[in-house]
Amino acid sequence: MNEITVSVGVSGSDQVTGTDGRPGRRVQRTVNFDQDVLDRARAAATFLAAYEPAAGVRSLADIVNPAVEAYVAELERDYNGGEAFRPVYRMPPGRPARR
Repeated sequence: MNEITVSVGVSGSDQVTGTDGRPGRRVQRTVNFDQDVLDRARAAATFLAAYEPAAGVRSLADIVNPAVEAYVAELERDYNGGEAFRPVYRMPPGRPARR
């Protein structure tokens, strides 16, 4: 398993939900990717940064952030009437129990 660090907006607050007055702030978080997905994304980011500046991809984050944003928008449409989910600034530790 390979781990990489990506930027996502979160708060340093100890509360689980609420509001944060700092949208767009970038912080590092570790997430796990399937090896083949990570390899392909690294290759794309490296190639595009070097040879295709018009693509606007200078780093892995330039691929990951828009992809996550698009998927979250899809989840909001499918499961929350197109509205943003209630903000969560600190996720509970561990994985949720299977239902």
